[in-house]
Amino acid sequence: MDQTPYENPIDWDHAVEAHRRWLRKVLRCRVGDAHAVDDLMQEIALTIARQSKDPGTVPHDPAKVAPFLYRIAVRRAADFHRNANRKTNPQPIADLEPGARELEPLQWMLKTEQDMQLWSAIESLDPESREILMLKYTENWSYQQLADHLGVTPKAIERRLSRARTNMRKSLTSLINRENRHART
Repeated sequence: MDQTPYENPIDWDHAVEAHRRWLRKVLRCRVGDAHAVDDLMQEIALTIARQSKDPGTVPHDPAKVAPFLYRIAVRRAADFHRNANRKTNPQPIADLEPGARELEPLQWMLKTEQDMQLWSAIESLDPESREILMLKYTENWSYQQLADHLGVTPKAIERRLSRARTNMRKSLTSLINRENRHART
C-alpha cells in the first residue's frame, strides 16, 4: 500500500507572510525587544513547518489560520520569557510606525514630549493590554477582525479593550500627576 504524503490545503509560507505585520506587533508588545521579534518569527515558521507534517495539529480551515498563528506567537513569547529567566524591560514601541512629517521646532518638541508620555503609559501596561490597544489602533481593526485574529468572541474583545483603555487612562493620569508633582518641587 502506497502512502501519499499529507498535504494541507493552506500555504503556510503565504499565511505567515500575510499575517506578519500584526504578529510582529503582538510579539513586540509581549517581549518588548525588537531584536527578539525576528528570532520569534523564525521560531513560529519552524513550529508551523514541524506541525504541518501532521494532519491533526494544524487547521484546514483558512478562517482558523489567524487564531492558530496567534496562539503560536503567544506560546513563543512565553517561551522567550521562560528561557530568558528575567523580566524584560520593554523599549519604546515607537519604531512600529513611520515617523511624522517635518514639524516646526516647538511643535516637534511638544509632540515628542507627548509621544514620550504616551509610550511610557503604554509600556507600563500589561502585555495583553498593550497588545490589544496596538492592534486596535495601529491596524484599525474592528472588534470582529480582532476576534477573528485572536480566536475569541467580539464580546471578549469589547471587554479586553474596555479594560485596556481603563488601565491606559489610569497610567496616563498617574504619569501626568507624577510629572506635575516633580515640576512643583
